[in-house]
Amino acid sequence: MKLETMLAHHGEDRAAYHGAVVPPLFQNSLFTFESWEAIDAAFDDRANAYIYSRGGNPTVRLAEAKIAQLAGGERALLFGSGMAAISAALMHVLEPGDHVVAVKNIYGPTNNFLNVYLRRKMHIETTFVSGEDVQEFEAALTPKTKLIYLESPSSAVFSLQDIAAVAALAQAHRIRTIIDNSWATPIFQKPLAMGIDLEVHSCSKYLAGHSDLVAGVIIGREKDITDIATCEYELLGGKMAPFEAWLLIRSLRTLPLRMRQHQENALRVARFLEQHEKIRRVHYPGLESHPQ
Repeated sequence: MKLETMLAHHGEDRAAYHGAVVPPLFQNSLFTFESWEAIDAAFDDRANAYIYSRGGNPTVRLAEAKIAQLAGGERALLFGSGMAAISAALMHVLEPGDHVVAVKNIYGPTNNFLNVYLRRKMHIETTFVSGEDVQEFEAALTPKTKLIYLESPSSAVFSLQDIAAVAALAQAHRIRTIIDNSWATPIFQKPLAMGIDLEVHSCSKYLAGHSDLVAGVIIGREKDITDIATCEYELLGGKMAPFEAWLLIRSLRTLPLRMRQHQENALRVARFLEQHEKIRRVHYPGLESHPQ
């Protein structure tokens, strides 16, 4: 299927929705069961059952299924914000005393979480590199390195990393990888196909696109996402609300169209600014003048 078709229809069950062309909103906190045995089975499979909407909700699951299919991941897990998703992904991978190699110009709160919160609370050390050369990552590795954290293009200055090369380096050293792919979205960049372990997004940006919801998502292999669902997601409580998930489903229908227009508009603005007499330099990876 074309992306537009997939995002409009994937995971939907029109028969179960009485023929409704828009999936229903399951705006409920609790779910009922016909027997104690059914409840018992649900608690034994909390990551896939509907018990309480802090753990799972049909509207949220539908949005997750669409995003996972879009990104080429086995499963996705939605959170109440981008930082809730990023924090959960980092805490899933890291243990006290670990070392992280991260790109220098990552999202500010992510930088603070790594360099301040995790360093103070869990004695985790982070080495920041520009990321423009894969050898920088290799030179920064230590025996305690557990994770390489990417954001390509990076925040504000839009520097790029060779995602496939960094993923191969990490795999050779048995190191996990996470990338923030909010800027490009899976429409323009699919890091999981390049060997990255976990992909995170602030859905508040392009995936949602209407400035009317805050959300985040982690995408990856089934085992990783299930482990996060039954640990960091359930215990820290950063859940996605059904109404925001319903709005996100609406937004995903137009994501390919919106991203194409965003790209066209941004390139026009960048080229205009590059020729402006009062502008010294423009950082935009679509320009021929971009150093990478």
